[in-house]
Formats: sequence, C-alpha cells, structure tokens
Amino acid sequence: MMMAAQATEYFVDAETGRDGNSGLSAAEPWQTVRRVNLAALKPGDTVRFKAGCTWRESLTCQSGEEGRPVTYTSYGDGPKPVLLASVDLAEEASWVDLGDRIWVTRADEITATRPFPEFAPGDWGIYCDGDGLATMSAATNDQGEKVYTLHGRKAGQRSTNIQLNYIGIPLEPGQYIRYRFRAKATKPFAIQSVSLMRAQNPWGAYGTELARSTDIGAEWGEHEVMFRTTISEPVTDGRLSFFIGDTLPEDGEFSFVPLGAERLDYRSLDLTDDVGNIILVEKGGTDKTAAWKRWDRESLKSQGDFFHDPADKRLYFFSERNPATVYSTMEAARKRNIVRFGSTRHAVVDGFTIAYTGAHGANGSKCRNGIIRNCDFLWIGGSHLYTRDNRPTRYGNGVEFWNSCEDMLVENNYFEEVYDTAMTNQGPEPGLVRNMVWRNNRTFRCEQAYEIWFSNAEMVVDGLLVTGNEFVDSGFGWSHAQRPDKRGCHLLGYGLTCKIVDIRYEHNILRNAKDAPIWFSNARLGEFKIDHNTYIQPGADADTKLFRWVGVAREGVTFDEYRKLTGNDANSTLQSE
Repeated sequence: MMMAAQATEYFVDAETGRDGNSGLSAAEPWQTVRRVNLAALKPGDTVRFKAGCTWRESLTCQSGEEGRPVTYTSYGDGPKPVLLASVDLAEEASWVDLGDRIWVTRADEITATRPFPEFAPGDWGIYCDGDGLATMSAATNDQGEKVYTLHGRKAGQRSTNIQLNYIGIPLEPGQYIRYRFRAKATKPFAIQSVSLMRAQNPWGAYGTELARSTDIGAEWGEHEVMFRTTISEPVTDGRLSFFIGDTLPEDGEFSFVPLGAERLDYRSLDLTDDVGNIILVEKGGTDKTAAWKRWDRESLKSQGDFFHDPADKRLYFFSERNPATVYSTMEAARKRNIVRFGSTRHAVVDGFTIAYTGAHGANGSKCRNGIIRNCDFLWIGGSHLYTRDNRPTRYGNGVEFWNSCEDMLVENNYFEEVYDTAMTNQGPEPGLVRNMVWRNNRTFRCEQAYEIWFSNAEMVVDGLLVTGNEFVDSGFGWSHAQRPDKRGCHLLGYGLTCKIVDIRYEHNILRNAKDAPIWFSNARLGEFKIDHNTYIQPGADADTKLFRWVGVAREGVTFDEYRKLTGNDANSTLQSE
C-alpha cells in the first residue's frame, strides 16, 4: 500500500525571517514572498504568513491535488498579513522640485557595476516571418570584434516580422542588467522594441525594460538597454530580442557590434510599471483619497494631479509644496497583479489584506478547484490598459477569472474602492465556466460589484452562482469621477455571445447604486436566473427607472417593468431605504 506524502507547513515573517532559514517553524521563518514562490510546494502543504506583517510583493500560487490543496494563510495574533503592489512615496527625499508646483520622483541611480560575461557572449541569429525579410552576414573587424550586418529586403507589418535574437541566457531574480552595443545604419532608424523574454513557447517576459538609447544613426554610435528581471526563480533559457520588422528600412543595412553586459547595483524607487493611482492621506487626517491620474505633464493643474511618464519611468505630481509634507500616506499603486492563480489546481488563499495595486487584486485563467476566502481587497486598479483612438483605457478588478475556470469558490471577502469591478468572469476565448460560486462577499464603493462578459460563441457557462452577497454604494468610489465610462451598478453585463446554460443571481442585498442596480450592454438579461434579491435604492418608488439593458429605453425601466419584461426577480423586493 502506497502511503501519501506527508504535508509540510512553512512560515513567513517579513520582519525577523531570513530566506536562508528552513521555513519549517515560526522560529526559522522565511522572509519574502519571492522565497515562497521559489519553493517546490507539494500537495497538502500550507504556507503561513505572520499576522501584522506587510510584503510589497506578488504571490504566485502553486497546485495541489484533490483533497490536498496548497494553502496560503496566516499565523499568529494581529491584523491580517498584507500584500501590496505599491511604492511608499511619503518621504521628502523621494521628491525633486521642478518649479511651478510640479514635483518629480527622484531619478534612478547606478551605484556600482560588475561584468556579466555569461549574458549573450556568443553568436546572434536572425529570424523572419510574415511579411518581413532580411538576411544577415557576420565578419570580424580590425579590432577583432564580431560585426553583424542585417540587410533589409522587405519591410514587415509588425515588429516581430524581423528579429535579431540571442538565445540561452542565464538569469536570476532581481537582477539589474545593462547591455551595450555599437551600431550604424545606411538608413537611420529607431529600434522601438527590445525584450528580455523566454526563449520558447509559451513566450513570456523575463524582464522589464528600464531605459534604452536605440536611435541608430549613419555613423557608428554606442547604445545601451537596461533591464530588471521579473522572474521568481533562476532560468537558463533567457532570450534577448531586437524586434525591428516594422522599423528596419527596406534596402537598408544595420550593422551591430555586441559590447557585452554588466550587472548593476541600482538605487531605484521601482516605478517602472504604470502607476494607476496614488492613495493619499493628508497629514493630521485619516480619510483616504485618490490622486487624479493625468496623461501628460501639461494637464497637471490641481493639488493631487499626477502623471506617470512611460518614457522616463518617473512620476510627476502637482503640489503646493513637497508632497511628502502634505500627505502622511502616499501609496503609488503599480500595475502588478498581487495574487496570481494562473492555471493552478487545488489552491487556497485564506485571510489576507490585498491592496494598493493598479492592476488586479487576484486573477486566474483556466484554474480549477480553487478558493479565495476571508480576504480584504482594498483600493484596486486604475492603471493604463491600452489606448485606442487617442483615448486611454484604465482597468483593475478585485478578483478576476479570465476565460475558463471550474469549481472555483470566492467567499466571505470584502472589497472596497475598486476601479472597475469587485468580482468578475470574463474573456474573449472559447472555453468553459463550470461551478463558479461567488458567495457571502461584501463590496463597498466599487464601480461595479459583479461583471460578466464573454465574447466568444464557443464559450459555455454551465453553473455560475452569485449568492448571499451584499453590494453597497456601487459607483460612489474614487474611480467614478475619473473614468470616462461611468457605470456605477451592482450587476454589469457587456458583450455576451456565449452559450448560457446556467447563471444564477440570488439572495443578494443590493444597496444604493449610483446609476442603476443592473446595467446590461446586451439583450440577454432575461436568460439569467435572478430572484430572491433585496434591492435598496434610497428615494426610489414604483416610477423610478432603475434597470437598463439593450432593448429598452436608454434611461431604463421601472422595477415592475423589468420583472415583466425579463421574468426575473419575481420573489424580490425593492425598498427605498
């Protein structure tokens, strides 16, 4: 008879722990979330984070097996352990006065350098696909240097159509790297995309670009690109790629001489990722407010306006004096998901405070048999997602499951001040959502409480239950004033072309929506099974138009009209207070 492997408990203490410890007891705890992410956890293992401690790191969940999940939870007395994605900017030394009431975060600084001979020391290669075509030759110059020359034959439509690649680079977490090269071009051009990434499918980033000088002129010039690795464990399959398919001139020659790399000691506020919000508390006060995100420096006009410059990775802030003398709290929420379920199986996250991110509090895709419970999701979202037609779009959800998920439970959580929606299932791909349960959660001042959209006709939703939740003041949070698309509602539906089998929304309390308790941008509201809910809308009466969806008047319809038209909420009530 084969015996099941014994489960192990690990302990993490941000204050007294050391990553060199065993982690096997509260007397020998690890210190960082990074160490947890690097651990080869086994089914049944539990990782306990010390109550009252704070980590500014993201947690990557690992899989267990049926009946033996990998569990992330807490130990000790005190407040829930805190996971943040923010930078603390409430120190005067973090800010430089530019004059005219504009302040900027201090510049990053290289304090030491060391050679990195293992980084791309050998031969480079070329790859072409799609419309792009180039050839490459190599020769040795009088100084004994290898000179690669790319001959542009046909311009591509995308940057990836022509690639200059080096494959097989060893990388470690937390490295700062500067790569240098000399180059010239018979037809000057700018390299717009340089990536440090995984060498094979599935492709993914291994590093974030910090800075680069890659405008290639007609004469030889020295250039560089700097990266910070974003991996959580050492790898040997790193790839450095210059993507030039849409910029290498046709009939032009690009000559390239590698000069090698350095490891850097780097003093940085780590503002590489877009800042979606800055959570502020004025000195002497306790109330939190949101700074106002602007899209260029010229728009900084009022106290609390800020702009995160994607070019120099610095944050500009309008203030009558040094911002750190005005605010006791300045948490710059970066574009980083805090709890990453990925495609895990049998993972449990229980009892954390998850806060101050410009992206998502927790997210997963194609995950199964997971649980998120007893967590607080606070001040989530606001980072830049994309720009279309010169209109920037921001995003950020409390808990998001993207495309498929099965047998997932989200219960007994609290959501406050979320840019988009507290809870959501969404995605554009075919797949399956089965046995998804959102139960006994409470949301407060989020733009929406629950959102659903699936835009692929081959997506199947077979068992999605939203029950026993309390949704309060949807649309009354920080994001409503700043967003161009104001939809303060408890239940939001965007495009829905999926095959709906079973979606239920019942036994919820929906209290005070800014715009409408239910707002659908499609005509399929009647296909939901919605009943036994309590709607509380201050000042509402039988003639108040509260429910909106495609197919009715723009201003919506009354409660009774909504029930007649959809068949929903036959056993629900509407109260005015």
